[in-house]
Amino acid sequence: KGPTFDAKATLRANVRHGGVPFEMRWKKRRLKPRFAILCDVSTSMRPVVDFLLRLMYEMQDQVGKARSFAFIDHIEEVTGEFTEARPEVAVPIVLYRLPSGHYNTDLGGSLEQFVKEFSDAVDRRTTVLICGDGRNNYNNPRLDLIEFLRRRARRVVWFNPEAVDEWGTGDSDMLQYVPAVDVVHQ
Repeated sequence: KGPTFDAKATLRANVRHGGVPFEMRWKKRRLKPRFAILCDVSTSMRPVVDFLLRLMYEMQDQVGKARSFAFIDHIEEVTGEFTEARPEVAVPIVLYRLPSGHYNTDLGGSLEQFVKEFSDAVDRRTTVLICGDGRNNYNNPRLDLIEFLRRRARRVVWFNPEAVDEWGTGDSDMLQYVPAVDVVHQ
């Protein structure tokens, strides 16, 4: 769609002509960005998860539409917690809902559940932000689902707090995810 006629701006611009429009004004339709934010709240992420959840809270407040999700071995939408409470209240609620355990992260399974239950959160205007270390406890990383999200979304951005030299060690699937997303920030 092209620009639309902006009556207010046209009248304001033509006050000097007695309100008779000599100079037409047009407004461009700007589509507000959308975000789908997926945050790993597992044991390995607990040292930074408070920061990431607060980041989710702040982003949700700044853009046209943001939906927030937290996962360990399954994914849950936590948008409501952030719209109903300040971060100092919302973050503990989210962490209580998703208690950490040792070696129970299943990123691939969480991605599968996300695509099945929450794929309406992603369209061509959506930037998908994944906050996590890419550690998957040797489960299927479901790269096909990352590719699906990448084709459906505007972009897929990954924030990983781990040092780059630890990616791909042990149960880390991060080196497999790197080429499947648009950009990764450590």
